[in-house]
Amino acid sequence: MKKQTTFILGAILMATVFLSSCNKAGSNKNAEAPEGWHLVWNDEFNGNKIDSTKWDFQTGTGSQYGLDGWGNNELQYYRKENASVKNGNLIIEARKENYSGMAYTSARLRTVKNDGTQLFSKTYGRIEARIKMPVGNGLWPAFWLLPATDDYGSWASSGEIDILEAKGRLPNRVYGTVHFGQAWPGNKYSGSMYKFPDNQTIADYHVYSLEWEPGLLRWLVDGNVYYETSQWWSLGAGESEPYAYPAPYDKPFYILLNLALGGNYDSGVSPEASSLPAQMFVDYVRVYDKDQPYATNVKRPTPQRDEKSFKAFETSDGHSFIFDSGLQNAVCDTGNLSLASNENMDVKSRDWYFLGLSDFGGSANSTPQTLDGIEGRLVQIKNQGNQNYSIQLIQHLPVAKGYSYKIQFDAKAGAPRKIALKLGGDADNSWAVYSPEYYPQLTEEIQHYSYFFTMENDTDPTARLEFNMGLDTNDVWIGNVSVTQEEL
Repeated sequence: MKKQTTFILGAILMATVFLSSCNKAGSNKNAEAPEGWHLVWNDEFNGNKIDSTKWDFQTGTGSQYGLDGWGNNELQYYRKENASVKNGNLIIEARKENYSGMAYTSARLRTVKNDGTQLFSKTYGRIEARIKMPVGNGLWPAFWLLPATDDYGSWASSGEIDILEAKGRLPNRVYGTVHFGQAWPGNKYSGSMYKFPDNQTIADYHVYSLEWEPGLLRWLVDGNVYYETSQWWSLGAGESEPYAYPAPYDKPFYILLNLALGGNYDSGVSPEASSLPAQMFVDYVRVYDKDQPYATNVKRPTPQRDEKSFKAFETSDGHSFIFDSGLQNAVCDTGNLSLASNENMDVKSRDWYFLGLSDFGGSANSTPQTLDGIEGRLVQIKNQGNQNYSIQLIQHLPVAKGYSYKIQFDAKAGAPRKIALKLGGDADNSWAVYSPEYYPQLTEEIQHYSYFFTMENDTDPTARLEFNMGLDTNDVWIGNVSVTQEEL
């Protein structure tokens, strides 16, 4: 009798193990840590409910955070009821159901509480998850990181790392992205796409990993590296120089998992009824630390320099690339021009252009004016317009990839106000932004301003330096403008 009981119990145990293995679709819960790493935090989702010591929910439409549609025009209302733990998986389910004015529901979890209490956050490490995702239009699953503090400022000054994003209508690929730079709209990003081998899609379980070290971010799928970067920066509001590298990626970040619907990420494509309900399965989330100490005193790598173009651009005196530093000559200084005129300017000219863009409600006059022996230009604003670029002073100049530049000028205003300054491309370069956007606070006294940037885009022989003076009716005076190449 005892032997028979032992045999029956053994058979049940084996069946349980077999069923668990089938449900996990090949998952190995006892897998060894990747070589050179050791486990420091994990959730294997082995219980029957979500572990509240590890995860909390964000609910709603984002409006309570000042982010209607979660900042991306998303279509779902996040609810706790749309997440569960079953058969060793966290399951996030998107549904077609009307709830609190929204047509869809889903779930969003993170390792921080809504009161700011950190359940788990990490600086550096290998963060990975084994995930199976739904296929269909308008489905946007994500596994990502956000900063635990805003030490460097609001998004994206303090950074964001998207370990995994997928578009349900393109099931043979996933994306990894890093966001950095300035607070929106001065944010920048870089990333890449991983395309699965034939006969594999996001509907299969795959392991998505990020290896994060000082000065290095590396993305992997199933152990295959598909993108890495060391190029990023962070510039705080009102600052003229970036924070010390590797900011913002030298602070703790927390983990998020969610399944969004619609939104800007995939051009506003809406879900189809036949694709819902849709489920995102997360087998596990694991975080590792390196066995060896992390590097210290890392330096931001210098982008490869376009030396040939730069030598062709060098000025005769080796100094400023700006012609007419005192802004004495300006084309179209009657203002009230349309955007079409802006696009069709003769970019080969090195004169200053003065623009009041009527398309955006801006109009102004400008005249040369010398103050305290400094040549400059006074801009008298009639209509402030609805964009900071409604009123502009522009000069075209060459900038070469990989070189750093220092922009300097003197300025004052009729009353305290801000202006916006940046260097970017024209329409032929899709209005690309090359420098951080700088917002100097002007006073009624002449002050000297300067800031640095490194040209990471391709060389542009006709880049445009913009002084944007819209959104305020107070007059602005600008003089003594220079752009010089500097070693940072």
